[in-house]
Amino acid sequence: MKSATSGILVRPEQEFRAFVKNQDEWPPHLHFHAHYEMNLVIKGGGTRYVGNHVESFEENELVLMGPNVPHCWENNRPGTNTYASLVIQWKDDFLAGALDQITEFGPIRQLLKRSAGGIKFDRYVAKEIINRKDELLAAAPFEKLILLLQLLNHLGTAGNFETLSSGDMPKPPNTCTTRIEKVYRFVKEQYTEKITLSGVAGHVNMSEGAFSRFFSRATGKPFFGFLNEYRIKIASGLLLETDLNIDEIGYVCGYECPQFFYRQFARYMGCAPRSYRNKKRETP
Repeated sequence: MKSATSGILVRPEQEFRAFVKNQDEWPPHLHFHAHYEMNLVIKGGGTRYVGNHVESFEENELVLMGPNVPHCWENNRPGTNTYASLVIQWKDDFLAGALDQITEFGPIRQLLKRSAGGIKFDRYVAKEIINRKDELLAAAPFEKLILLLQLLNHLGTAGNFETLSSGDMPKPPNTCTTRIEKVYRFVKEQYTEKITLSGVAGHVNMSEGAFSRFFSRATGKPFFGFLNEYRIKIASGLLLETDLNIDEIGYVCGYECPQFFYRQFARYMGCAPRSYRNKKRETP
């Protein structure tokens, strides 16, 4: 899985484009580009990387990101044709400054500012995009533009969203993105085992001190904070999808000490593992 800058995605004569992305044709890789992007998962499930934020994703999830935010949706459903998403991309100077000058575009203007580091919308908010995705794909260019503005205004007036990553992210150089992706892959492959600072630093050919500074600058969080967050996200999925003993789940997620696993779970999820399992399973 390579890391790269995605070049010019929207043609010079276009303001935006909308298409369906299939990972059988577009293998996932961590990348960034100078455009806004809206991503609606039509089918699939796995791990989403947006800036310094990593978590699981499911179908009908809607995320909006500003320019130059590293991102990747990594599907873990087995087999072929198990992932598809509606992707809408538009230039950072969308409508040649009209968004800044026309009062009625105020909600869209604020929406784009909030999306600097990525925002995820409530499923009820995303429903409008889900219901109109076929219309958007089939529309003629002018009607497609009007529909996009309507959808952006809908999102801009909605209050149910979650900020995913720190905003105002600088454009990362390719070497930075490549190293970060190597770290992500290392964690994904090794999270069940004991991971040391020397081990992960050596994996990207850096000293421990240099790696710690690099990772914190690139992601906005220390490496072991990222590692614990990743492990807890995996554990939360296992709590809901399996009947494994809670201590066993902690162990297979890399926690040799159950008490430490409980403390980390409460820190990131706001409750004990057993409470989380019971509450989620009782929710209709």
